[in-house]
Amino acid sequence: MVRRPLEHRCHQPDHGRYPAGARRCQIIDDLRKRERNGLIELPQRSGLKPGAQVRILQGPFAGHLGLYAGQRAHERVLVLLALLGGQQRVELAKDAVELAR
Repeated sequence: MVRRPLEHRCHQPDHGRYPAGARRCQIIDDLRKRERNGLIELPQRSGLKPGAQVRILQGPFAGHLGLYAGQRAHERVLVLLALLGGQQRVELAKDAVELAR
Protein backbone atom coordinates (compact mmCIF):
# COMPACT_ATOMS: atom_id res chain seq x y z
CA MET A 1 0.00 0.00 0.00
CA VAL A 2 1.37 3.38 -0.98
CA ARG A 3 0.72 6.26 1.37
CA ARG A 4 0.68 9.80 0.08
CA PRO A 5 0.66 13.01 2.11
CA LEU A 6 -2.75 14.44 3.00
CA GLU A 7 -2.22 17.38 0.62
CA HIS A 8 -2.56 15.03 -2.37
CA ARG A 9 -5.70 13.36 -1.06
CA CYS A 10 -7.32 16.68 -0.29
CA HIS A 11 -7.45 17.76 -3.92
CA GLN A 12 -8.52 14.47 -5.48
CA PRO A 13 -12.13 13.82 -6.51
CA ASP A 14 -14.08 12.31 -3.63
CA HIS A 15 -16.29 10.02 -5.75
CA GLY A 16 -19.34 10.77 -3.59
CA ARG A 17 -17.78 9.61 -0.31
CA TYR A 18 -17.65 13.07 1.23
CA PRO A 19 -20.11 15.98 1.16
CA ALA A 20 -17.77 18.10 -0.93
CA GLY A 21 -14.08 18.28 -1.75
CA ALA A 22 -13.78 21.66 -0.07
CA ARG A 23 -15.33 20.29 3.13
CA ARG A 24 -12.87 17.41 3.11
CA CYS A 25 -9.96 19.88 2.81
CA GLN A 26 -11.34 21.89 5.75
CA ILE A 27 -11.52 18.76 7.90
CA ILE A 28 -7.93 17.85 7.06
CA ASP A 29 -6.77 21.41 7.84
CA ASP A 30 -8.60 21.34 11.19
CA LEU A 31 -6.96 18.03 12.10
CA ARG A 32 -3.51 19.37 11.19
CA LYS A 33 -4.03 22.35 13.53
CA ARG A 34 -4.69 19.93 16.44
CA GLU A 35 -1.71 17.68 15.67
CA ARG A 36 1.04 17.59 18.29
CA ASN A 37 4.06 15.32 17.79
CA GLY A 38 2.18 13.15 15.31
CA LEU A 39 -0.94 12.74 17.48
CA ILE A 40 -4.28 14.53 17.28
CA GLU A 41 -5.18 16.20 20.57
CA LEU A 42 -8.79 15.92 21.67
CA PRO A 43 -10.32 19.17 22.88
CA GLN A 44 -10.36 19.48 26.66
CA ARG A 45 -13.60 20.16 28.49
CA SER A 46 -12.84 23.13 30.71
CA GLY A 47 -13.95 22.93 34.32
CA LEU A 48 -14.77 19.23 34.30
CA LYS A 49 -12.46 16.84 36.06
CA PRO A 50 -13.18 13.18 36.81
CA GLY A 51 -15.35 13.00 39.92
CA ALA A 52 -16.88 16.46 39.45
CA GLN A 53 -20.64 16.66 39.99
CA VAL A 54 -22.58 17.47 36.82
CA ARG A 55 -26.21 18.20 36.02
CA ILE A 56 -27.79 16.57 32.98
CA LEU A 57 -29.61 19.14 30.84
CA GLN A 58 -31.19 17.07 28.04
CA GLY A 59 -32.69 13.69 27.38
CA PRO A 60 -34.44 11.18 29.63
CA PHE A 61 -32.11 11.92 32.56
CA ALA A 62 -32.56 15.72 32.42
CA GLY A 63 -32.36 17.22 35.89
CA HIS A 64 -30.43 14.31 37.40
CA LEU A 65 -27.05 14.80 39.02
CA GLY A 66 -24.13 12.53 38.25
CA LEU A 67 -20.35 12.30 38.41
CA TYR A 68 -18.20 13.20 35.41
CA ALA A 69 -16.18 10.12 34.45
CA GLY A 70 -14.31 11.35 31.36
CA GLN A 71 -14.46 12.36 27.72
CA ARG A 72 -15.02 10.11 24.72
CA ALA A 73 -14.57 10.67 21.01
CA HIS A 74 -17.10 12.56 18.90
CA GLU A 75 -17.86 15.17 21.56
CA ARG A 76 -19.31 12.69 24.05
CA VAL A 77 -18.80 12.46 27.82
CA LEU A 78 -19.18 9.65 30.34
CA VAL A 79 -21.30 10.28 33.43
CA LEU A 80 -21.90 7.96 36.40
CA LEU A 81 -25.54 7.99 37.55
CA ALA A 82 -27.02 6.40 40.66
CA LEU A 83 -29.64 4.13 39.04
CA LEU A 84 -31.14 0.75 39.89
CA GLY A 85 -29.31 0.47 43.19
CA GLY A 86 -25.85 1.14 41.79
CA GLN A 87 -23.76 3.41 39.63
CA GLN A 88 -24.44 3.14 35.92
CA ARG A 89 -22.16 4.67 33.31
CA VAL A 90 -23.98 6.59 30.57
CA GLU A 91 -22.53 8.28 27.50
CA LEU A 92 -24.02 11.69 26.65
CA ALA A 93 -23.42 14.57 24.27
CA LYS A 94 -21.02 17.03 25.91
CA ASP A 95 -23.61 19.80 25.50
CA ALA A 96 -26.10 17.77 27.56
CA VAL A 97 -24.18 18.29 30.83
CA GLU A 98 -22.96 21.21 32.90
CA LEU A 99 -20.92 21.55 36.04
CA ALA A 100 -23.26 21.49 39.05
CA ARG A 101 -22.73 24.46 41.35
